[in-house]
Amino acid sequence: MKCLYILTLVLLVHNMYPQSYKYIKKLDTIYIPFKEGEFNIKIDYPEEINGFKNRSYIFNYKKKNDNSFYFEFDRNRISENKIIKKSFLKKNKEKIIKIDSLKKFDYQDIACDIFNRLKIIYIIDFSEKKGRSIKMYRVVSMNLCYAIE
Repeated sequence: MKCLYILTLVLLVHNMYPQSYKYIKKLDTIYIPFKEGEFNIKIDYPEEINGFKNRSYIFNYKKKNDNSFYFEFDRNRISENKIIKKSFLKKNKEKIIKIDSLKKFDYQDIACDIFNRLKIIYIIDFSEKKGRSIKMYRVVSMNLCYAIE
């Protein structure tokens, strides 16, 4: 009976914290949920002369304004915009990374290893949710990675 409790506890903890730094670092595609709020900001820029319309997503890391993650989306460029359902979220839950879950890691490590330009990054925009449909945008990471010497 004691063994059953220990096994249940181990499985519960494993399901609560499945994303280790090494696992996240190895992912080639990352999904970031976005819910607009005080520390998560979405900025729609006016349309430019050439027809491009940009949007920025800013996530304040550790709820401070000095460290933020910055992603940009260009509407008229050929990019992947999808409408997804909740089944997609369940199927890809290991690849969905909440910014709040990264608080235990160093800002520069995240900017250099996780949010680099070699990875495909999607923003799941819950602020544009209509019924059961959620919009997802492929974005470009605009985060700076300073070399550590």
